[in-house]
Amino acid sequence: MYWDTNPDWKLCKFGRQQSPINIEPRRLLYDPNLKHLKIEATTVNGLLRNTGHDILIDVYKEETRYINISLGPLSYSYRVAEVRFHLANNDSVGSEHRVGGRSFPAEMHIIAYNTELYRNLSEAAKGVKGLAIIAVFLEVGKEMDKAFFFIFKDLQSLRNRGDNAQLHDISLTHLIPKTDEYVTYEGSLTQPGCFETVTWILMNKPLRIGKDQLKALRVLFRSRENESNMALEINSRPLMPLNHRVVRTNINTPSKTRLCKMDRDMYYEVNERYFRT
Repeated sequence: MYWDTNPDWKLCKFGRQQSPINIEPRRLLYDPNLKHLKIEATTVNGLLRNTGHDILIDVYKEETRYINISLGPLSYSYRVAEVRFHLANNDSVGSEHRVGGRSFPAEMHIIAYNTELYRNLSEAAKGVKGLAIIAVFLEVGKEMDKAFFFIFKDLQSLRNRGDNAQLHDISLTHLIPKTDEYVTYEGSLTQPGCFETVTWILMNKPLRIGKDQLKALRVLFRSRENESNMALEINSRPLMPLNHRVVRTNINTPSKTRLCKMDRDMYYEVNERYFRT
């Protein structure tokens, strides 16, 4: 893999705090000191792009339009700069992180940089406590998600690498599930050079999007989704070892074992009955 051989990306091979990871619900550490996540936002403008490797939203840097993230597990204020989507050409895999070894069809990353210590995303990516990424699992629902529509309507025009579309007055906060519960750990970027500067925040609730919306996201794979005779295509990085890192949560379950719930009341609960249905 080129990630391993490029000397500028040595962390991808030798790093000890790499992402993504498998979230083991029964190994989560409940931390009562974890605060709710504060999201201070206005509507923003941006550019929706097909990079050839993923679907990306570049959020324009404007003095009066921004999305700031603070509190939660964060000691600083972070500003959203990008949104990336990770998925595959079928429903059985796609997300980068897993819960109890199980994958979701897709995963959205809302990437923010530390504005108190760094001037921009590139500088923060290489600095201590430089980045915070909110991860949201995407699940197929019966109806189209209204908040996701502003992305969906332009995806059809992003058929080729380099294609882009302007986005105006978008509210990314509507793409963050309405829950105060999350899982957090210290990790890395999941693309080169895998800098270990990320505080990950995985929301304890999926975003449900319509099947047509998920199909539109698969523009990277050019309509090769759900075809059993086609080779698997995916833009998600494989799982990385935890290496004794602590994965914390503010989910205080009454049971003896810690569960990151995952059942149909919109919480995550890893159990065999859920996955059979």
